[in-house]
Amino acid sequence: MQAFFAPYPALRLLLPVCTGILTGIFVSLPLRWWLALFFLSAVVLTVSLVVSRSGKRSMPSSPDFFSMAVYTSLVFSGFAAYSGYSYNYVRADSVLNWLDREVLVYGKVASRPKQYEKGAGWTMEVKEVFEKGKTSSASGRIRVFLRLGHGERRLPETGDMVRLKGRPELIEGAENPGDFDPREFYRMQGVHAELFCAGPRQMIDYGVDGGDPFEFWIVRPVRRYLDASLDALLPAGQEREFFKGLLLGSRDRLDPEVYRSFRTTGTAHVLAISGLHVGLIAVGLTAALQRFRTTSAGRWAVFGFVALVLFVYAAVTGSAAPVKRASLMTLVLLGGSVSGRRSFPLNSLAAADLVLLFLDPLDLFSAGFLMTNAAVAAIILLYPPLSSLAGGWPGIGGALFRPFWQAFSVSLAAIVGVSPLIAFFFDAFSFAAFIANLPVVLLVSLMLYAILPALLLNLVMPSLALLPAASAWLFSSMALDVTAFFGSLDWASVDVHPGIGDLAVYYPALILTLFFTRRKKAAGVLVSVLCTLNLFVWRPLVAGPVSPPPVLPVNVTGTTALLVTSGGSTILVDIGKKPRDIETIERQMRRNGIASLAAAVQFTAPDSLVASVGAPQHMLSTDRFLKLSSFVLARPERHVLRVWSPDGSSMLLASGIDALSSFERDGADRVFVCVKRFGIAEYRALSEWLDSAAPKECVVIRSPRMRSKDRALLAHLAGKRTEMTVP
Repeated sequence: MQAFFAPYPALRLLLPVCTGILTGIFVSLPLRWWLALFFLSAVVLTVSLVVSRSGKRSMPSSPDFFSMAVYTSLVFSGFAAYSGYSYNYVRADSVLNWLDREVLVYGKVASRPKQYEKGAGWTMEVKEVFEKGKTSSASGRIRVFLRLGHGERRLPETGDMVRLKGRPELIEGAENPGDFDPREFYRMQGVHAELFCAGPRQMIDYGVDGGDPFEFWIVRPVRRYLDASLDALLPAGQEREFFKGLLLGSRDRLDPEVYRSFRTTGTAHVLAISGLHVGLIAVGLTAALQRFRTTSAGRWAVFGFVALVLFVYAAVTGSAAPVKRASLMTLVLLGGSVSGRRSFPLNSLAAADLVLLFLDPLDLFSAGFLMTNAAVAAIILLYPPLSSLAGGWPGIGGALFRPFWQAFSVSLAAIVGVSPLIAFFFDAFSFAAFIANLPVVLLVSLMLYAILPALLLNLVMPSLALLPAASAWLFSSMALDVTAFFGSLDWASVDVHPGIGDLAVYYPALILTLFFTRRKKAAGVLVSVLCTLNLFVWRPLVAGPVSPPPVLPVNVTGTTALLVTSGGSTILVDIGKKPRDIETIERQMRRNGIASLAAAVQFTAPDSLVASVGAPQHMLSTDRFLKLSSFVLARPERHVLRVWSPDGSSMLLASGIDALSSFERDGADRVFVCVKRFGIAEYRALSEWLDSAAPKECVVIRSPRMRSKDRALLAHLAGKRTEMTVP
């Protein structure tokens, strides 16, 4: 193992760095402890080096074990303190000081605005806050959502200075256990608050900051030129939007059905500006400037030019983490060749990761960071043995099919490395990815190589630029057609839901299998595979089945659905307002061990949505009674349901506190009431109803969009009433 790590110093350093970041986030130790360990390690290491240098004997060729341990402690504690500070601390003048207050916020647009159905959103770096006639300096990043009416599409650009009127609030957490957590997602990006702006009239766009010449003189003109050139060279349609997504990162304008096809076929990675795009640009520039690389000075000049182009391109596309990561790795590889030193791809990947984690340690938790590293590392490690299988193919057939197998080996290696992570983050595994990636990646590469000369020619000869642009349009149309074809297949994608434990088994097993394969130890490979299979088979059996709770609230669009379980049967009460809410409910059913539904019951949702649920029976708005083997349901009023179970217990379900007024002495064992707002009037009404009805248990299910003031008032009442709980 020591011989394996010998040519990978960056990889050796990456291990304590990642361990330190994880420890700083998940181990609750005061920051001063990590800083004390860091400075103690630094002092001990310095003394050790001074003593060893001042001794009579010369420095050893390799450090001793004590020095290595102290150095590892230095790196570990330094990154533990760094990540803990980044995750848990903000500056004293943070915008969080103005939460839930109507203010004017002035700052810089830090990310490219994305368009949504009812508006646009972006991240903003706050500079000043104006409140009650006073301007205060402020810091921090906030998530902005600007509501846009019909036909209003003018948005600020990245780098613009804007002033917005709104009320900063904390970002909402996950609506349901195990669902996507916006608060944690943005916290990892250093964003802790959000601001809703009612419309363009509540915003002033001052344009680009004059104190940023790089943005003003280089990035902004290049971005506008690329956008205008694509509009001029390509006809309107999905092909043009496809190119803008590829080159500028404008994926939000891509048709949702097209994006779904890319997701289904496992080729959505071509839409993210990352290694594929950066690598093609670097290879194209290096090949075009090959004549200048005959001398050492020429090689360094070409390297500097490529670095400048990649730096500008990263800024033009919004400085997304995948672009920075790919650019750094490309420059590390090119730098090794320019300096004349041998470079190892795996070490170059680790070196790029070290730079990124030094700039932002929380990038370690980014899905893009993890998936990019998994894909690139898998290609580096798996491609050589896979492609070597075609080395012995004889004859003309072998010569013809060998290039296809080598190209397929790249896709296969990447899929083996990244598929578990894709399934973990997106709950899906694409079988079509094994065959769709080869033609799609080829066509996308041809698209980019065709459009690059068109963009250059458009500067001097726009009419001549139409020729390569037409070829690029043809390749893009073919790529969209191929993706749509594979995406339409029934077997293209299946739902898979691996957990962290599954990933913790898969990746070490893959590394061990590869290690024994390179050592040509068949017994080790067999043991690794069999142990992995046993872990996957026996782990769910040992864990046992999941028992669903009697009542499971599920937050959906605009309301809360309830999964009520009794006697082995489950009914669904309400479903939300949009078809995608069914997917949310199905995820919660899987996580809580609910295999199927006995009935779907309308409460506040449209009858059409309730009828679309896959259940044997449905109770729609016009139905007053429903009798099942494990339940009896009655609807005495529009927003009220009564549920009786075989054990004699009963429940009362109400939408809104007003619906409880006619059931003061109903005698229900448990009462569930869904509320969207909770002001003083609701506080008094619910308190009076609890006094008069005296239920054994009252569960108040609040809307996920309830204001913080209303939540505080609801929590105050729950603290005073022993029979009342708020999940």
